[in-house]
Amino acid sequence: MNKRFPFICVLCLLPAFVLANDKPIETRINQVRVGGSLSFNYNKPIFKGVNTTTGYSLVPRVSLGLVTKEGKTKLYKGPLKFVLRPRLGFFKQGYDASDSTALRGMQDRDSSFNVGLKLRTRTPLGSFVLSGGYDVIGKHDGFEGSLMYTNLLPLAQTKLQIYPEIGVSYWSRKVSDYYFGVNLNEVQVGRTQYDLDSTRNFFLGYRMEYPLSKHWGLTHSLRATWHDDDILNSPVVDENADHDLKLRFGISYDF
Repeated sequence: MNKRFPFICVLCLLPAFVLANDKPIETRINQVRVGGSLSFNYNKPIFKGVNTTTGYSLVPRVSLGLVTKEGKTKLYKGPLKFVLRPRLGFFKQGYDASDSTALRGMQDRDSSFNVGLKLRTRTPLGSFVLSGGYDVIGKHDGFEGSLMYTNLLPLAQTKLQIYPEIGVSYWSRKVSDYYFGVNLNEVQVGRTQYDLDSTRNFFLGYRMEYPLSKHWGLTHSLRATWHDDDILNSPVVDENADHDLKLRFGISYDF
């Protein structure tokens, strides 16, 4: 299954190519916009004895665009209507062992900061987003990616934008084992050594944006993730849990 995952991603993107015509695709990028978002996060994880966690995160925002001959800015041009942009941000997983008696003897598992790429292909059926990134701060040194379908809900006479999201994420062996594995030196009574391979997890949620001005905006998102069986069988995961929940409220600024 691991070797077939890239082919599944390609198959899911086929509708974008089927609906394309024979016109050339413009790929020249000549405008960069940068910014950032500050968010309050509420999480309900699946780790034993950890009910909820809260915290703040500051994440950079980078978008790339095209400028036409007439001087107008566009995020895409061509029949595939695509956007390619850097992907920067925290991969919010992990736990503090001190938060639960069931996790005593475990080492803390910290969130990573991942850098990669995000490709969005927009079609009349909606948008497909293929993204992936590597840990660059030495937490797990692994790769995590996702394939997602989303579409803007039509809301008349309002600036509010709502995007339902559904998709599948892929976590490499290093990512899966770092967060849900048990090392030999962490073995205790009732907790055996546990190693994981790469995993696939399905998610469902939504994202909301509300522009306050040309530069400022409000953001909100909610996502539930149903985890791979190898993760659910981990000794550090609650026996009654099958999914986690992530809730975020934030404010963004783009220069």
